[in-house]
Amino acid sequence: MKTIIKISFKNLKQNYLEVQQLLEEKSGEKNICIKSKIANDLSLVGDDNYYLLDSFITKYNLDFSNFNYAEHFESEGELTMSIWSILSVFFIPLFILKGILSYVIYLYSKKYSDKIDSFNFFLREYKSDRIDLTMGDLITSKIKGKFLLRENVKFVFD
Repeated sequence: MKTIIKISFKNLKQNYLEVQQLLEEKSGEKNICIKSKIANDLSLVGDDNYYLLDSFITKYNLDFSNFNYAEHFESEGELTMSIWSILSVFFIPLFILKGILSYVIYLYSKKYSDKIDSFNFFLREYKSDRIDLTMGDLITSKIKGKFLLRENVKFVFD
């Protein structure tokens, strides 16, 4: 069941603009919308999203006691010490060889050169299982005064 929050349009718009401005300042991105994801879209990862949340919580005096950081974001150590970042050093000669081979084959056939370019040494792309927070989640939390995901709330204009 969704939590119902009664709010005026003016108040909702004011909160939207405040959170949008904060995210623009911290990320350097423009055109941030309600569905913009903190880590994925705004590239605020590791310490960057930690400091963003810390300043957001402090600025608006919010209760984030039920917020589990590890459920939503990866720590700086997880980002830099993954097995793929270590193994990627060993793949550098293969990437160089792939580039040279692609260039040589391009002289004879663009079709086969494109196939070489699209070849991926990694079996699958890395996908995080974390639930990235959105601008909408931050707006909802600011309005409610405590951590709350946007998907669990229904706003009703009064």
